[in-house]
Amino acid sequence: MLQNYINIITGLIMLGVALYKYYKNKKYEPSSKWFILTEKNGSIEIIPKFKHLEDQINALINAPKFIAWLNKFDPDQITLRSVTITDIDWFSKGYVPSKLGFVKCFSEAYDFKKGKKIMSNISFVRGDSVAILILVEVLHKDSENDKNYVLLCEQYRLPIGKKAKEIPAGMMDSDGNIISVVLKEVKEETGFNICHVDELQSLGSYYASPGGSDEEIYLFAWTTVISKTVFEEKQKEMYGLSEENEEIKLSFVELEEFKTKTVYKMGDAKAEIALSRYLSKNY
Repeated sequence: MLQNYINIITGLIMLGVALYKYYKNKKYEPSSKWFILTEKNGSIEIIPKFKHLEDQINALINAPKFIAWLNKFDPDQITLRSVTITDIDWFSKGYVPSKLGFVKCFSEAYDFKKGKKIMSNISFVRGDSVAILILVEVLHKDSENDKNYVLLCEQYRLPIGKKAKEIPAGMMDSDGNIISVVLKEVKEETGFNICHVDELQSLGSYYASPGGSDEEIYLFAWTTVISKTVFEEKQKEMYGLSEENEEIKLSFVELEEFKTKTVYKMGDAKAEIALSRYLSKNY
């Protein structure tokens, strides 16, 4: 009798282990199919890698940031067939297309001319951003003592584990309006108002990490004049969006020191590129 019980228990354990292995190794199959009709590449299939992503896909395929990324693919160079989603972050409590944050994915894509599959296919889609080099002239009572500075923002940057000084920058919104983002970020991060768009000098754009991310950073320069009183007050204030718990402290570095020393010590590529382009255009 005891042996029968042992055999039954052993059998149940073995069955449980077999079922566990079966469901663990069972390949996930999406319950539906999703497509995005792109301007240049026709219909592209969007595939969730995991079941928990399915209820986010409808919002994703309507997200302007994600659609804009798909439209970047050059059909004369790449044949894009599908994109498999492995993770999604949202800048909202729910799944709001205009509040898409980041997407991690891999693509089935081929060399258009050779038909060869492209193996480096993992992408971190975060969208484009803007950065601005702000040059500040500080007026003194004695005009001979007037000085020129570069304005920097100092704040915590958790990915690098410390505070960092950078030129003002921010992510593009879902509308993709570059200039409006520049104006907004300058106001939020520095308290300065740019009254006229023609005050901005375009410095072109560059890709931060084209082997892994789609981010294209658009660069600008802006020059302003302030009094010594405003100069001193701004160094005491904290800036940034309170709802995002931003705490940004402003630093003013004399232009000559910035050009020769500071810009190379900061580790801020966008500052270095913006400065180089600004000097080549204006000096």
